[in-house]
Amino acid sequence: MSAELHSPNAEALWAQFENCTLPPSQFSHRLHLQMGWRCLRQHGFPEGVIEFEKRLRAYVESVGASAKYHETVTWAYMVLMNEEMTLRSAPDEPFDLMIERRPDLLDHRSGALAQCYPREQLDDAAARSVFVLPRQQQPRGS
Repeated sequence: MSAELHSPNAEALWAQFENCTLPPSQFSHRLHLQMGWRCLRQHGFPEGVIEFEKRLRAYVESVGASAKYHETVTWAYMVLMNEEMTLRSAPDEPFDLMIERRPDLLDHRSGALAQCYPREQLDDAAARSVFVLPRQQQPRGS
């Protein structure tokens, strides 16, 4: 496991996330991804996704934000990061290096996920509660 995952700051953030004491104002999209990356590094795929999902659900419930949890978004980002980790990352590549190569993962509005899913599909209630595969999108301008 990389040294990044054992840095004092990363350990403190992980402990706060794990113990559901991380202030919601600090739990940015980037930190979501970083915690997911950590789970993938530690547990592989799909176990890392299952571990992250379990911890994320506990966290959002503890801060009264259960309605914000989105199953498809969670799994889709984890699948995209696993693809990056498996196909393009050096062994133990730190999250920050990967995200420099894939800044589109940080763009929650028009980045990597928007390239896979039509907005209306992600807005559907079913996609919030169960992982759905992306529908084929119509080419833009059609």
